[in-house]
Amino acid sequence: MSVLTSDIVDAAIGHAQRLSTTSDYNWQTARQALARILADLEARVPGDPSLERLRRFILEGDLASGARRTGP
Repeated sequence: MSVLTSDIVDAAIGHAQRLSTTSDYNWQTARQALARILADLEARVPGDPSLERLRRFILEGDLASGARRTGP
């Protein structure tokens, strides 16, 4: 049985969220991994609606990371 794309997206996001609670978390490293997962999934299942959730998670991480760098 093959794994659903939505399951992969859920697992990737969940893993990144769990890691974000640790002191060793680095958004740029996590972002690179998430971007590679996204690119692989886009090549395998283009147009899958769950990919938008991963794109949005990456964008939100970028925005939050930028806010932390420029914030007080």
